[in-house]
Amino acid sequence: MCFRLADAVADVYGDLRLAPVLGRLLRHTSRLAGSAAGSVSLIDAAAGRYVKAAEHGLFCRLGDSFPLDEGATGRAFGSRRPVLIPEYGQLRAGHLAGTDPARRGPAAAVPIWWRGDVIAVSVTFAPRTGSFSRQDLDDLETLTQTAAAAIVRSRGAVPSAAKEPRNGFTERQADVLELMRHGLTYREIATRLSLSPKTVEKHVGAILRKTGTSNRTAAVVATMGDSPHTVFR
Repeated sequence: MCFRLADAVADVYGDLRLAPVLGRLLRHTSRLAGSAAGSVSLIDAAAGRYVKAAEHGLFCRLGDSFPLDEGATGRAFGSRRPVLIPEYGQLRAGHLAGTDPARRGPAAAVPIWWRGDVIAVSVTFAPRTGSFSRQDLDDLETLTQTAAAAIVRSRGAVPSAAKEPRNGFTERQADVLELMRHGLTYREIATRLSLSPKTVEKHVGAILRKTGTSNRTAAVVATMGDSPHTVFR
């Protein structure tokens, strides 16, 4: 079946729920470039970090948080434009497993914009042809931008009702959320805050309820761009 960019754009933009949007985006970017793998990371510029929010065809440390100067995402964020990486395995602080075949091929990292800021980066690995054409990059940039609205909505920027006090955190919940953003495990959070793992689990449960999410990754994504230390008692 022939790839049609207009159909792919319409499909991605037809649903503003974040998880389905990112899933469809990665399927279409893979088809567009003839690639078997890709990932999307969401940027938290204020914290100087990004979180792996979606992946397709590989294991790329989904849900983990990294400094903004690392990996293909960091390269695209710093350049503020699409970036071609000739061989992903040569990239400093790349996050693919050493045995992943995608490490031996090129990668294209494409920023996703909102109001002049890079809010996410889509990375497409190892196209079937062995390289990315200029047209591939142009089409990837067109396609990835369609995910911007869903990313913004997931952070509560639209509508403003998502900022209501009922979504605020106690001081301790804010501490736990901040460490979740940095990828710490329950036990590591417990050690850092001098709490029991069971108590940390209860705080995480409260964070999930307040953000209306079902797992840690979704909670981190939903609060990116906001300070967790907006405290409501």
